[in-house]
Amino acid sequence: MAGLSPEIKDKLLMALESAEHSISMAKFKVKDKLHLLEPINIMPYYGFGNENYVYVKGRVLEDEKVRKPRESDDVLVHLKDTYKRYESDEIPGMKVKASFAGQEVEVETDEEGFFNVEFWPDTAIDYSTTDNKVKLQLLSHKTDKDRLEAEAYVYAPGKNVEFGIISDIDDTVLISNIKSFLGRLKLMLTKNATERSPFPGVAGFFRALCKGSDGKGKNPLFYVSGSEWNLYDLLISFFRSHDIPEGPLLLRDKGTRLDRGDLETSEEEYKLEKIRHILDTFPYLKFICIGDSGQHDPEVYQRVVQEYPGRVLGIYVRDVSPGERDKEVRSIARQVKAQGVEMELVEETLSAARHAVKMGWINEVQLEDVRQACEADEQKGS
Repeated sequence: MAGLSPEIKDKLLMALESAEHSISMAKFKVKDKLHLLEPINIMPYYGFGNENYVYVKGRVLEDEKVRKPRESDDVLVHLKDTYKRYESDEIPGMKVKASFAGQEVEVETDEEGFFNVEFWPDTAIDYSTTDNKVKLQLLSHKTDKDRLEAEAYVYAPGKNVEFGIISDIDDTVLISNIKSFLGRLKLMLTKNATERSPFPGVAGFFRALCKGSDGKGKNPLFYVSGSEWNLYDLLISFFRSHDIPEGPLLLRDKGTRLDRGDLETSEEEYKLEKIRHILDTFPYLKFICIGDSGQHDPEVYQRVVQEYPGRVLGIYVRDVSPGERDKEVRSIARQVKAQGVEMELVEETLSAARHAVKMGWINEVQLEDVRQACEADEQKGS
């Protein structure tokens, strides 16, 4: 679409989105009318909240029976599971009841099967008694084998944490070749979660940041990514198979890539919206932001610094782009530093960890752990 005018591009993308939506809705209506739906279930995503507010997102889908990735899976098995993830059949118009801390909220799934739940209790939430779990229940069913109940886990950091962490995923944590369409497509189609590679040392660095300067903390970690919700289970499996700390994932519906007609602007605005949600939920927390130079993370984080003065401690940007882009990122870094915020463009994880020690965000013992993690990951990849 490089040679098309913005107006034509906008119309084409809107037409594609409309066509995809129409086909999906028509398919659902036919299957529903003919009683051909597979059993449906609730897919809960990690939520987050404070003592006065809780947010949970989920989706109601047909059960595509996607298995957890295993090392023994061959390419054909992975291709089959990848197809199931992207071909997911969402169920619109389903009423869902959410229960938490003595409150109940009823919501309805949208046209893509998603639902959002927010709790605003009158009294402060005591997470020691709520068990950090929101109970979800479908109030109607489509088949006799529907799974009508599920639970969503809520991340609720205490007020004694040092800082929070916000990170991108693709080409920041996970090697994705996101700038190369063919490279990313090859990885997505031929590698499952156990075979995909993190950047060397990233798991050790994130563990160190979560533990903080005294090595005992529980600093919260949030992932804000342009990856689709269809890949949620794959990303969770990836984190667990590589011992990367988990946290709430704020992803996007595949259809919303076309929602504004300009893919790049849409991506930037999307991330800003999610990061604002996090910072507004935890006004007492400062954050370290981590991303890469391949897309718009530097610009997004710069705007966060401008909109939330004093809330960003530092920014790490992994260098995955050519020289011209580096000049742009270094220019942004100078502007950000002029506002009193550290911003480092780094080629590998250990450099970021050394800087974090200098800033007092992690300690020397953790730096050695990160160094060893880098060496171990590099050996695995060689």
